[in-house]
Amino acid sequence: MSEQDRVLMLERENQRLKEDNEMLLSVITQLKTTLNRMVERYITNSAKNQ
Repeated sequence: MSEQDRVLMLERENQRLKEDNEMLLSVITQLKTTLNRMVERYITNSAKNQ
């Protein structure tokens, strides 16, 4: 494998990792939103009912 091939392969892997990172960040953002809604609904509302 030539140096140029290796660089190309590493650039592709880097791009794939960036895409994976963006997807994971999106998932984390969704989970955070969901968790905040659950806290608001179940914890805050249960405190109001007591």
